[in-house]
Amino acid sequence: MRTITVKVNSDHLLTLSRTKRPILAIAELIWNGLDADARNVEVIIEDNPLGGLDSIKVIDDGHGLNYQDAEVEFGDLGGSWKKTRRKSKKLGRLLHGRLGKGRFRAFALGNLVVWNTYYSEDGVTKNYTISGKIEDARHFTLSDPVESSSRTGTEVSITNIPKNFKSIRGEEAAQEIAAFFALYLRQYPDVTIKYEGRIIKTEHLQTNVADVDLKGVCRPNGLPIKAQLTIIEWAQEVQRSLYLCDENGFALLETPVGIQARGFNFTAYLKSDYIRELDEEGLLELEELQPQLKKLLDLTREVLKNHFRKRAADEASTLVQQWKEEKIYPYENEPQNPVDEAERHVFDICALNIHSYLPEFEQASHKSKQLAFRLLKNALETDPSAIQIILTEVLDLPQKRQAEFAQLLRQTSLDAIISASKTVADRLTFLRSLELLLFDPDSKKQLLERRQLHRILAEHTWVFGEEFNLTVDDQSLTEVLKKHRAKLGDDVDIVDEVRREDGSLAIVDLVLARRIPTARGDEREHLVVELKRPKHKLNDDSLNQIRNYAFAVASDERFLDVGPKWSFWLISNEMMDGVRRQANQRNLPPGCVYDDAQGNIRIWVKTWGQVLSDCEGRLKFFQEQLEFRASREDALSYLRKEYRKYIPEVFHKQENEADDIPQQEAPADF
Repeated sequence: MRTITVKVNSDHLLTLSRTKRPILAIAELIWNGLDADARNVEVIIEDNPLGGLDSIKVIDDGHGLNYQDAEVEFGDLGGSWKKTRRKSKKLGRLLHGRLGKGRFRAFALGNLVVWNTYYSEDGVTKNYTISGKIEDARHFTLSDPVESSSRTGTEVSITNIPKNFKSIRGEEAAQEIAAFFALYLRQYPDVTIKYEGRIIKTEHLQTNVADVDLKGVCRPNGLPIKAQLTIIEWAQEVQRSLYLCDENGFALLETPVGIQARGFNFTAYLKSDYIRELDEEGLLELEELQPQLKKLLDLTREVLKNHFRKRAADEASTLVQQWKEEKIYPYENEPQNPVDEAERHVFDICALNIHSYLPEFEQASHKSKQLAFRLLKNALETDPSAIQIILTEVLDLPQKRQAEFAQLLRQTSLDAIISASKTVADRLTFLRSLELLLFDPDSKKQLLERRQLHRILAEHTWVFGEEFNLTVDDQSLTEVLKKHRAKLGDDVDIVDEVRREDGSLAIVDLVLARRIPTARGDEREHLVVELKRPKHKLNDDSLNQIRNYAFAVASDERFLDVGPKWSFWLISNEMMDGVRRQANQRNLPPGCVYDDAQGNIRIWVKTWGQVLSDCEGRLKFFQEQLEFRASREDALSYLRKEYRKYIPEVFHKQENEADDIPQQEAPADF
């Protein structure tokens, strides 16, 4: 027995032993067996009595490692026999590893690793072990060789495992190994890999394979980079991956695929000797620092997009013909113009995705399929963003509900149903958004009356009552008078301005109007709304301002001789005690601070809590029937989309901070 000392710094060995994904360490040990001409490689994972990982074993039937080669293989990093060869010793297979680094990845799984190898020398099989510990990674213990009756091969046993690596267990791990070795198994079909008892076979799971030569990217010296992209589509759901491979298809690094291809399960393999060179120089993972590699990856992703666009169109064409024969396709005639053609193309792609993502669709009844496609067609013509949700909900409806829906469609149009429901949902979302603007502690401090709150509410006057319509927005009472008399058909010119008692012009925030049918003819009612920013508590000055507006109307005979009713609302989040007392007078309704019977004028003070509560009460029945709830994120998204230029800075800042949070890499999941 003797000790092998690795001729390299311990820190470097520890770096080699680290990996973000433990299954890659197992893959390296499988590669070692395949490079040793193994026809069979098996991975066995055993648990301890407590349910944790006890050992990981990788067993192969390759030619093993000759005893005289052991010191070079383990002691001289980069001195592997593979460095000077391109093919394996006996079967002439293409080699994966060249620098002898792979074996150190085993320490990413456990603290103690033992290689038990059997090799043939002069017709006699001999056996010895090599063992190493993570705490002393530079030294390996080498036992003396002894004769053995076993066949050649190597068993790597990893124990003293510090973590319960769930990612290396189960069907998903086996599928990931399948993707990792797919190209190798295609090239060498006589090889068998068994993972936790599952034989890794890929050919029967592959539905389509395509090879595409990539051209147009050059090395720093101007010479073209030779590269090929292999795309394998799978019959079952997989975690999409893009593997960076050497020219022989040996995967060296996995990277996010970076494209959308709905309905397709695939793995892509970018193959190039340039990738091998970057890996050997330790530069492969530094994509952002390698312009040529970045260009190659950009080209790869563009080719993938084009490939799956064509594949989607091809599959859609076949299915469309089938749907036409089944008479469930919602279009009868050929497209009449480019717009029709584009819409038809989008429909076909969406319908293909329904077919792919909803397995129950194929078993659905003829009428259900017709309804689903009718909904899809209508959604494309009105609101494409909700297609997937609509179709999933309809296809999941019980048969009774589908019949009720069909009957409803006979009585009204689908467009009318969608429009009515959307109106209610939009209003509920707006109320949640308004609550956020008014009561969020940071927004409340920043929200301005005229430049923000006023501008938003001018588009939602239903908040003050569905029966009112906006007449004047941020204009003087003179304009109110002009518009009111015009409604009555009075063409009298208004020359003198309507002024307050102190002679100043009265500029009101919002003026709403409604008609009230009576036996004597229609009467009119005006609602004047004066808004205050949320952080402003209603006080006597606020109340005097709204009184001045009311008195300006009451004292101007041009208003009085047309006989409308007038209501003045003063609104903010809170009010001072003095104002609150005036809003609770014995002979007046709650909130009313002034009632002029002669002038048909009433003045009210209200909090936003009261106004929003009244709105929610009017919408409560519809909200319950729709089972609709708007979250804070829904409200923020609505505000940013519809009123970006009016919302407080705090909401812009939160959005920017969310954008700056780095996205975590999705867990490996083939």
